[in-house]
Amino acid sequence: MFNFAKNISGGVHPIDDGKSLTRNQPIERLNELPPRLYLQLKQHPGAKAIAVVSEGDAVSAGQLIACANGRFCAPIHAPLNGRVVSVDEQQIEIKPDMVQTPPPPQPIKETPTNDPALMLELIKNAGIVGMGGAMFPLYDKLELCDKYDIDSLLINGSECEPYMTCDDRVMREQSAQIVGGIRLLMQITKAKQAIIGIEKNKPEAIDAMISATNEDDNIHVHPLPALYPLGSSKQLIRALTGIQLAEGRRSASYGVLVHNVASCIAVFEAIRFGRPMTHRVVTVSGRAISEPRNILAPIGTPISHLISQCGGLVQTPTQQIMGGPMMGRMITNVHQPIVKGTCGILMLDETESDISVPSSCLRCGRCAQVCPMQLQPLHLLPLVQHEQFDEAKTHGLSQCLSCGACAYVCPASLPLTASFNWGKFELKKQRYMTTKSETTRQRAAEHQQRLAAEAEAKKAAKAAKAAKRKSRRNSPTQEETV
Repeated sequence: MFNFAKNISGGVHPIDDGKSLTRNQPIERLNELPPRLYLQLKQHPGAKAIAVVSEGDAVSAGQLIACANGRFCAPIHAPLNGRVVSVDEQQIEIKPDMVQTPPPPQPIKETPTNDPALMLELIKNAGIVGMGGAMFPLYDKLELCDKYDIDSLLINGSECEPYMTCDDRVMREQSAQIVGGIRLLMQITKAKQAIIGIEKNKPEAIDAMISATNEDDNIHVHPLPALYPLGSSKQLIRALTGIQLAEGRRSASYGVLVHNVASCIAVFEAIRFGRPMTHRVVTVSGRAISEPRNILAPIGTPISHLISQCGGLVQTPTQQIMGGPMMGRMITNVHQPIVKGTCGILMLDETESDISVPSSCLRCGRCAQVCPMQLQPLHLLPLVQHEQFDEAKTHGLSQCLSCGACAYVCPASLPLTASFNWGKFELKKQRYMTTKSETTRQRAAEHQQRLAAEAEAKKAAKAAKAAKRKSRRNSPTQEETV
């Protein structure tokens, strides 16, 4: 249907992508429950959720413990039965019960196919966010179908980040639930078709999804080249549809919405069974891990507990990363919890880590060759380093995906991605200060207008009183009239 070769530009494919460590490891549940769960109140781009439980409260699995607080915010639910240990501004700490009594089986609900608003409400109340990493509330994304006509749903099963295999295993083991979620999303958005993009290095996942979609003429599976960062929504849209998003425009304005395969399962669970989002599959990998695995873990589980469930460490890791090695962030505390968007925990040894000392740019141009946005990183870097942010913006800094492809291929080990992230942060800060300054100016002008209006009103009232007094003085008295 689509000519992929013409639509894809740039990108890299690591020789050793690390996926072999967990590719054949089925999804497992924890052998031991974590002694504590730490549910962060901010697991989304919006404001922190508002806790609705207090210290000492008993909670049951699936119970609402923090409600949404405005746009781009998602509610949070207890993953396990237990008792609230503490509640502060950042998180809710829960001590799980030693013995977990499973909830009674819930009957399969009749899907309200004739009521998209009800399905949207169920998704909203379930606290589902994008599980690819951005953690954007799914409800807010789906609301765009009220404003735009959605033609296609693109389902992201590419999982292009090295080491990550959680989506691969989900597609192999839960393909029916994924397709069930896709059907529900198509009913909500009224999309005419859904396209599932999966990289060719996941043949078992491709076969499983093709088998699961045999009865659906409007759901298609399309193998993609194994190329990073094809999992980025912009790149996936271009690869599957040929559409290249203009800067600042949403994909919905082109009639396209992108969802992760794990998010589709969460939608299926929420609408068919009324289950909120409380668990997720996490790839725990790296050669410093004794037994790399894919684990279905409760949200709020400390990283250290996941490591212990994988046999612990065989050596001290040189790098500790939450997420993938390209776009993940460094872990500074292994006791911090996983959140809804955590797809992986990596403990890398010295053979997997790039700790080279940066040198001068060789002007080789490799960074430009692999940039998926067709930028010129070698020209952008000196502009950012000299804090010429406006000039860097004109050269496309705002379009940078922060994918790390340029830094990966740089023979000089230049901190390209880190520099561009800093530059984008400075641009964002400038926009904030400009907006703040404009808001302050506008408020000051409005204040002056109010003062002027009040002064005019007082002047008019004073003049009216004076006119009334003068009128009384000039009016003839009763005696004069007689």
